[in-house]
This record gives sequence, structure tokens and C-alpha cells, in this order.
Amino acid sequence: MATLEFSTTKQQVIVKKVYQAFFSPSQYEVKPSDREVIDRGSNYRLPFKGGELAVTTWGSDGPGVLLMHGWGGARAQMTGFVEPLLSAGYRVVAYDQPAHGESDGKMTNVLEIAPTMHLLEKREGKFDSIIAHSFGTLITSYALVKRNFPPPSRLVYFGAFNRLLDSLPRFQVLAKLPDEIIDGLREMIHENFGRDVLDAIVNEELVKQIRIPALMFHDRSDNVTPVEDSRAIANAWSEAQYIETNGLGHRGALQSGEVHQQVVKFLKN
Repeated sequence: MATLEFSTTKQQVIVKKVYQAFFSPSQYEVKPSDREVIDRGSNYRLPFKGGELAVTTWGSDGPGVLLMHGWGGARAQMTGFVEPLLSAGYRVVAYDQPAHGESDGKMTNVLEIAPTMHLLEKREGKFDSIIAHSFGTLITSYALVKRNFPPPSRLVYFGAFNRLLDSLPRFQVLAKLPDEIIDGLREMIHENFGRDVLDAIVNEELVKQIRIPALMFHDRSDNVTPVEDSRAIANAWSEAQYIETNGLGHRGALQSGEVHQQVVKFLKN
């Protein structure tokens, strides 16, 4: 009996550590070219419930465009859009979400990140468009539908993430964890957030309630978020125009000049 109790206690300790790891995003490595673009902008710290957010703005007038990075990303990875948008007459805003990049925090989740969009909107004014990547698309859809975030006139989604808790089996593969640990992790998530709360956050269901023209991109060789995620979302979203690319992977489209042109054209129409 003592051995069994020890084993159970040991497993609980492991599950707790895995839980912390699951909600702790990896740190994005900022390239020198990204840093140059950020340094050319106006940088400030914005208070939020967990500390301060790192925010950068470019341009002083024109319609505002909010850039939303993905899980384990940072505003730095979205800087490829800055010059094309500025040249097209837009003002650009990007920030590091909680526990990402230069913002405060170590652990975070969609329920904590979504409210920070309101803080940006309150400070910078209503956004004309939102360009989001991967997990950032799910946060954007959630904020629009569940938190009444002021709707922009256009949305652009890259490598969209569909079902929030599909991240569990993907995390299991990456971390090489046994089923019993993932089962314990799922139970701990249910205990802390409420049963079925996170399970119900599904992009293809949320977008059915979003009546905003959208342009979606997903690369067939994306090995982080499967292309099937965007296919399911686009199939459910009557407002979406969907484009599949080849050879750009999970983040390549964010740096593609050809893609930037398509995005600007879409935002202008």
C-alpha cells in the first residue's frame, strides 16, 4: 500500500510539473533584423493584471492594424508586415502577449491573453484590421465572439489553430509523455478551469459567429499546426477566402513579400 501511495504521489508531482510546462510558452529568438524594426517603432510598457506588456507602434496616423503572434512567438516575428503596411498608409501595433517575449509572466492561457486585447484597444483606439498567426487566431476569434472585442473590418489568419485542446496530444508527442501523465494533465486542467471550459474553445465553431471578411493562409508543409486545422475553419467560415501555400512551413508566410502584397491588397479592397 505504501508503495502504491508513493507511486501516486510521485505521479502527481510529475503531472504538476507537466502542467506548468504546458502553460509556459517557449521563448522566441529575436533576430537582429526583427530588433531593428522594433527599435524604429515607438516602444512602451502597458500594465495588465500580471505585470506589464511590451508594446510597439509604428506610424502616427491611418487605420490601425493589430498584429497577434502565436504561442511561443513574439511581436518580433510579425515585423515583416510593418513596412508593407506603413507604405500602404496604415498604423501598426504589435505586442508581446503575457508570458511571451519581453512581457511579464511565466505561465499563461487563452483566458488570460484575450482580455489584454481590450487593453490595447483602449490605449490605441479601434483597430481597422487584425493580422494573427497560429494560436493568435484562436485568441482573436475567442475575443471577438466571447469577449465582445470591437470587430475590425478585416481579418487575416495564418496557420490557424482550430481546437484548443488538440494542443494536448501534440504536446504529448513533443514531450514524449506516457498516456497516464497526459490523462492526469487533462484532469488537472478540468479541475483548474472547469470541466469542458477549454474543450469548448474551437475556432471552427467560433468563426460561424464572425461576420467579418477574412483572408486565411496555411502552408501544406506546416509541421506545427496541421493544414487540416485551417481547412476545417475555412469550411465553416462563410466569410473566409482561403489560400494554401507550399514550402513556407509554419512561419515562412510571415516573411514572404508576395504574401504581404496579397494581404495589403485584401485590406485595401
